[in-house]
Amino acid sequence: MKHRIYTSPFTRINEHWVKNNKVNGHPSEPYADDLVQGNSNNFHHNILDLQSNWQQIVGIDIVTETVFNYPYPQTTEKTLRPILSKRMFIIVGAPKTLNWLQSLGFKTFSPFINEDYDDIDDPTLRILALIDEIKRVGEMDIEYIKDNLSIFKHTLEHNFDLLKSLEKYEIASLKEQLKEQLNQ
Repeated sequence: MKHRIYTSPFTRINEHWVKNNKVNGHPSEPYADDLVQGNSNNFHHNILDLQSNWQQIVGIDIVTETVFNYPYPQTTEKTLRPILSKRMFIIVGAPKTLNWLQSLGFKTFSPFINEDYDDIDDPTLRILALIDEIKRVGEMDIEYIKDNLSIFKHTLEHNFDLLKSLEKYEIASLKEQLKEQLNQ
């Protein structure tokens, strides 16, 4: 079975929700249905079920960051998604994004993923390198990817734990800043 690459499960989650949840016989958007029928728990449960299914068939997350042709790395919640779900990732973003993540202590997935694209400053050459790597990975069998996920298990756990510790640090730092602002 060939592995298919998806950039996000949320389009399919939304399609599933609209197909299976109707208000007055018409498809509804998830948040509208939550408000009308008070089904927020059901909505979140459906998302978790669909995300779990998505993660069963996708081993590598293609992160399409907000900026691509930018003078410095900038990450958003999009980069956090594969770290939190313990998946390998390729980042379609500004050059040196992987280098920046590594400087924070995160580990990446070379040599399984060819990360040379991260060092290419020219946006045209970088996107061509990314396309080549995504095609290469997309042609891999899902079982081969799963085998490599187990090889990178310690890296995935390390990144998850580091993100959690950074989250605690950031929250503590934010609390201190708020205290300082209130005391002024």
